[in-house]
Formats: sequence, C-alpha cells, structure tokens
Amino acid sequence: MKKFNHHFSSLLIGLTFLMSAVLSMHLSAKDAADSALNKAQIVSLSNPSSSYGIQIGDELIRKIIIKVPLPFELNANDLPKKGKKDKGIELTSIDVETDTQKTHTFYTLNLRYQPFNTSATPVVMRLPVENFRITDAKKSGNKTQILALPAWSFWFSPIVTGGIETAEKNLQPDVKPPLVANKKDQILLIVFAVLSIGSLLTFVYINADGQWLPFTGGAFARAHRRIKRLSKKPLTKTAKEEKQALVYLHEAFNQHYGANIFARDIDHFIQLRPTFKKMKADIEQFFDYSNHSLYTIETNNSVKVIERLLTLSKQLRHCERGI
Repeated sequence: MKKFNHHFSSLLIGLTFLMSAVLSMHLSAKDAADSALNKAQIVSLSNPSSSYGIQIGDELIRKIIIKVPLPFELNANDLPKKGKKDKGIELTSIDVETDTQKTHTFYTLNLRYQPFNTSATPVVMRLPVENFRITDAKKSGNKTQILALPAWSFWFSPIVTGGIETAEKNLQPDVKPPLVANKKDQILLIVFAVLSIGSLLTFVYINADGQWLPFTGGAFARAHRRIKRLSKKPLTKTAKEEKQALVYLHEAFNQHYGANIFARDIDHFIQLRPTFKKMKADIEQFFDYSNHSLYTIETNNSVKVIERLLTLSKQLRHCERGI
C-alpha cells in the first residue's frame, strides 16, 4: 500500500510539472505574438530595377511600405531630410502617403536619390541605411521603435572612361535632324497671308480718303474730303461754310447723275445708281434741307449741320464704292 501511494504521488508531481510547462509555453507564445503585433515592420520594399550602368545624375527610387501599430506613428520630423548627402549620394526628395486603419497605419515612402561621383572607373556605391523612428502618439509608456532600411549597392559607371584623349577618339559627328513635313502649315500660312492682305486692302478701300488707290477717287469721296477739311477749321462756323458744304454734295450728285439733279429727280437717280437705294430717305431729307437752307435767310447751327453733312457724305461714299 505504501508502495502504491509513493508511485501515485510521483505521478501527480509529474503531471503538475507537465501542465506547468505547457502553460508556460502557451503564455510565451502569446507574449511573442502580442509583441510581434505591437512592433512596426517593413511589409514591402522596392529597389531600383537595375544595379549597374548607373551614371552621374541618374534618379534612383526606393519605395518602402511600413506597417505601424496604433498608437505608434511615423512622425514627419523623424524622416530623412531632403538634400541629405552621404558618400556621393544625395536624397533629392521624399514623398509620404498615409493610410490609417483600425489597428495599424500604413506609410508608403518614395525616396529619390541621385549619385554624384568623379570616379574615372566603375565603382560600387551604396544607397545609405535609413533609420525610421517610430514613436508613441499617446505617450502611454510604449517604447520608441527604430526601423532600419538596409543599404542597397550598385555599380556606378563614369560617363566617359579615360582622359581627354579618349573623349576625342570617341567624338561623333552631329546628326542632321530629320525634316518635318510642313506642307500643310505652308498652305495655311499662305491662306492666312492672303486673307490678311485682302482684309487690309478692304479696310483701306473702305476708309481711304486719298485718290491714290483705284476706285477711291469718286465724286462723293472728293466731296467727303472737302467737307472734312471744312469741318477742321475753327469751331465757329458761319452760313457761308454751311452753304459751301451743301454745294460740295450737290456737285457730287450732279456728276453721278450727269446733269443738275433736283428733288424730283431722286427716283430716276436711284434707277441709274441702284447702290444708293438704301440711302433714298437720307437723300430726300438732304434735298429738302438744302432747298430750305440755300433759299432762305434763316440762320442754323452751322457746326452741327456740317457734322451731319460729313456723316452723310461718308455714307454716300460707301454706296459709291459698293460697300
């Protein structure tokens, strides 16, 4: 009986140690899992596609995605600074994108480097190690974490190996640039030039007062020039200047009509000169006013009368030119 009790006690002690060991292993695994969940980690890393044939000024891009558990964060002040130089490598820019989720924040970093080296032979260079400091945003007692981006090596090749003699031997003649088909542009340019010249001549033809252009020295054009000169005289106008302006227009009508024209001849004049048809009412009004002004002794505001005659003569000149 004593022997049985001894074996039973030993068995209980062994089972107790076994359960303790299993429980200890379970707690250790759980602590390890919790610790892994609370640590920042690099989930993706992309280095430049080629590690050779890289020359001075080439852009090398490293893309890294970091997973950071909350409440930790990657502070912008803890990132590498643009313009940092390390052994011939310059960090030219750094872009950061943030994606915050329920339990983690993903930081996507694009680091752009450029090598600057004066070596005359190919050498191995390295993009530097970058350390990212992960801090607790809530200051809850969690420790600061440091995440290291490893260096990346590549072959740097000089643009020309050797000295000036080597460069002179490798000089290449200038390549003549290929001709560009521009026939369509030439046609458009010619059309544009023709239209521009035509528009300019039309503008001059419509508004020219001189007689140096063909078809611009008509009777009403001359009358308009005379009235224009008359209107530029001193502001004070008398009935004499007013009657002279009326005579200029009458002379122009007579030349177009081929004889002295009176108010009763207006319809016949329009039949002979259809281009003046749109001015018929103004022409009738002119003759009525002219008869009243020339054959009465009443005084008018000669300044305003001459201004109206200047406008009328210009309109009649347009009709004369077929505009």
